[in-house]
Amino acid sequence: MDDPSSYKALGLSEMQRPAIRFLVESALRTVMTNTANQEPKTRDEWIKRLCDALMSEAESSYHSVVAALIATGVTQEEVFQSYVPAAARYLGELWVSDQASFVDVTVAASRLQSLFRQQEGRIATRWTDRSVPLGQSVLVAIPEFEQHALGAFVAADNLRRHGLWVHMAIGLKNVELAELISSQRFAMIGISIATPGAVEQTTDLVDYIRSNTSHTPPIVIGGRMVEENKKLVLRTGADFAVRTARDAIEKCGLASVAEALPFSGIS
Repeated sequence: MDDPSSYKALGLSEMQRPAIRFLVESALRTVMTNTANQEPKTRDEWIKRLCDALMSEAESSYHSVVAALIATGVTQEEVFQSYVPAAARYLGELWVSDQASFVDVTVAASRLQSLFRQQEGRIATRWTDRSVPLGQSVLVAIPEFEQHALGAFVAADNLRRHGLWVHMAIGLKNVELAELISSQRFAMIGISIATPGAVEQTTDLVDYIRSNTSHTPPIVIGGRMVEENKKLVLRTGADFAVRTARDAIEKCGLASVAEALPFSGIS
């Protein structure tokens, strides 16, 4: 509006121009102020914003939230190791309290898993030009009867940061999983269970693995059920029930290079 020809085109006199300019500038300041006020101020507010975007009809709005969060100074590692798991828990709370529908939560969880798959792809690309630091490989399994996969993706990402090569087995039948274990020399088998109904089936799976593999590495159970009832999980016959990747590594006697990695997230 500073171009005189623009004012003439609108039929404005010179006396009207300052008032119009003031109104435009005031409107711009209001928009900028509102935008600033709308940006989340706390971690909890960011998590709520992320969940709202994950459940929205806009396919990519959650990407914008993640980008805005990183722009505030939060590292990408912190996003994936802290904010994303917290968002998954918050989505579960919304579902339990009937504040979100099953469809909304399912769509949101699917998008969170998509984020982790993209992150895994970037990690894999970074490792292709060099050998695995410690030469140890582990298997992280999401059984066919377990529908909640996000925790396993978080665990796999953490294990990689400790210098381990992680093989993901998603939705394999018991016989397929046993064949995979027999064909390779894994240093550990991690099984993720997040629901009470999966505990009994996991017991059958552990029994099957031990009975149908010639060499069975330590079997570790992780996931939400460990948080709720560690003793119940140990009844599956697993060697250990752990809450973090670091716990799994220490209990299985594996080496770690985590201290040498530039990572400030949850271990």
